[in-house]
Amino acid sequence: MKRLSFLILFLAACATAPQAPIAQVPIAQPAAQSARPVHVIIVSTTDRHGWYDSHHDSRTAPPYGGLALMGGYLQNLRASHEGRVIVVDSGDLFQGTIESNLFEGEPVIKGYNALGYSAAAVGNHEFDYGPVGPDSVARLPGQDPLGALKKNATAAEFPFLSANLTETATGKTPSWAKRYTIVNAGGAKIGIIGLSTPDTPNVTMSANVTTLRFGDPIAATVSAAKELRAAGADAVIVIAHMGGRCKNIDTNPADPSSCESDQEAMQFLNALPSGTIDAYFAGHTHSQMRHYINDVAALQPAPFGREFSMLDMTVDVASHKVTRTEMAPLTMVCAQVYEHTETCDPKKAPAGAALVPRVFEGSPVTELAGLRDTLKPYLDQIAAKRNQDIGIRTTERFKRAYSGESPLGDLLTDAMRAYMKTDIAVMNSGGIRTDLPAGALIYANMFDVAPFDNFPAIVTMTGAQIRQMLDMTVIGGGRGILQASGIRYTYDEALDADKPGPQRHRLTEVMLANGQPLDPNATYRVAMIDFLVTGGEGLDAVMKQIPAALKTTDYSRPIRDLLVDAIKTMPQPIAPKTDGRITVLHPKQGED
Repeated sequence: MKRLSFLILFLAACATAPQAPIAQVPIAQPAAQSARPVHVIIVSTTDRHGWYDSHHDSRTAPPYGGLALMGGYLQNLRASHEGRVIVVDSGDLFQGTIESNLFEGEPVIKGYNALGYSAAAVGNHEFDYGPVGPDSVARLPGQDPLGALKKNATAAEFPFLSANLTETATGKTPSWAKRYTIVNAGGAKIGIIGLSTPDTPNVTMSANVTTLRFGDPIAATVSAAKELRAAGADAVIVIAHMGGRCKNIDTNPADPSSCESDQEAMQFLNALPSGTIDAYFAGHTHSQMRHYINDVAALQPAPFGREFSMLDMTVDVASHKVTRTEMAPLTMVCAQVYEHTETCDPKKAPAGAALVPRVFEGSPVTELAGLRDTLKPYLDQIAAKRNQDIGIRTTERFKRAYSGESPLGDLLTDAMRAYMKTDIAVMNSGGIRTDLPAGALIYANMFDVAPFDNFPAIVTMTGAQIRQMLDMTVIGGGRGILQASGIRYTYDEALDADKPGPQRHRLTEVMLANGQPLDPNATYRVAMIDFLVTGGEGLDAVMKQIPAALKTTDYSRPIRDLLVDAIKTMPQPIAPKTDGRITVLHPKQGED
C-alpha cells in the first residue's frame, strides 16, 4: 500500500519538527594486524519484512523485536567484543508492514544505518515497491521499475550484495549493488558474498525484474570467493536469500537429518566445493537453521525481527584460515524474558514463570532511545490508519498453511469468489503472510495478512489451463500451493519426488466444488491477484497462453481493501473452518 499523501504529510512534519539525533552504535576502527587468532562475532538477521517496531504474537504475549531493542543487544555485544562484531542481513528488509510500506522501506534503512549493518543480501521482495511513488509496477512512461530499491540502496550506509545478480543487457552487476565486500574485524579481513534466490522472478512482481538475471549461485560464489582470497581475505562468508527448513535446531548441530534436502540452502551447500566458504547465513524460507552442512556452519534465525543468529568464528590471520566456528543458540529479541529462560515466547515459558528484565552479555538490554525517537515520526503518521476498526469479528484465530488447506485460505478465497462474482478463486499461500487473530479486527490485522501491493484480477481460463496452473504450484521445493474456492483438488507429494521441482507432476484430481469433474474444454472465470496473472509462482507459461482480453485487473484498490469489504458483509462473528477442498496424499512429515 503506497500512498504519496502519507509521504507528503510525513515530509512536511519533518520539515517543521525538530529531529532527535540518531543514536549511532559506534563502529570500531580496524585493530592492528596481529599473529594471534581473532574471534570474530557475526550477527545475522533475515526477512525483517518491515518490522522495525516491536510487535506481539498475541495481545496477551509480551512484545519482541524492533530495531531499537535490537540495538540494545548489539550495544552489549560490541562492549564485550570491541571491534570484532559484524552485523549482516540475508534479505527481504522492507516489504510487509503498514509501518514500512507507506514509506517504501525508508525507516528500515535509517534503522540499519544506525545499527551499523555491514551488508545485506538482495531478497526477492526488495523489488516489490517498483517505482518511487504509489505504483508497484511501472505504469507510466519514464517510471523506473527499480526506482524505490535504488533510492534505498543510495541511502544505505552498507552495500546490497548479490554475486549472482546481473543486468541482462550488460552481464554486469547493477550499479546499485555489489557482488561482495570486505570488512575488517579486529585485524581479520572478512569477505562477505551476497546471493539472491534464482527463483526471484517467480516470487516478486516479475515486471520489475525483466532487465535482470538471477544466475547460478554456485558458480558466482566460487568466482567471488577466489577473488576475495586473492585480495587477502582471511575468511569468506555468504549471506544468501536462499534458505533451509530444519525442525531440530536445539539439538546436535552436526546432525542435519531434520533439514529438508530439497531446500535451496541444503542443495547449495552440498554442491559447493569443500573449503570455498567458511560460514553461511540463510534467509527466504521463514524457517530456521543451526547446523553444519558439508562442514559449513549454516545459520538462519526466525523472520520479522524475532531472532538473530550469532557465530563465533576463530580466524588465524597468519595463515588466512578459520580454525573454529561456534554457533550460539538462536537469540530471541526481548526486553523481558521468562525467569530461568532466554525467551519471551509464552509457549516456551515454564509454568508460573514471571517476566524479568533481559540480561545479555552480562548487562541489561535497553532500547536505544535515540533510534526510537528517529522512528517515532513514521509510526505516528500511520497510527490512525493502523488502528482503524474494520468491522470484522472472529471467534478465534484463523490459521494459514503453506502446503495444505487452511481456514484462512478458505476464508479469503471464498470472499474473493463471492465479492468478484466468479466461478473459482485462488490465492497463493505465499501471499498470505500471517494468521488472522481472534476478536475485533483492525486494519493492521488485514494488512499483515496481505501486505503486498497486489490487485484483484479476473482471468477467463479453460479447465485444462486451471489444471495446469494447479499442477505447476504443487511441485514443492519451498513453493506454496494455491488456496482455492469453487474447486477441490488432490495432489500426491510422493509422486516424482526424485525429480527437480519444475518436472514434478503431483496433481491427481480436480473437480468443481459441487463434485462435478472440471471440464478441460469449458471456460471458467477465476478470481486471483495480479501477481499470479503476471506469472508469479512460476505461472508464466500458463498465463502467456491466455489472450490479454481475457485478463482484467482492477488497479483502483489493493486486494486487502477488497477483502475487508467482502469479509465484513459476512455474518459476524466469523468462525474458522475447512471443508476438505485440498487433499494431500503422502504428505511429508511435519508439513501443513
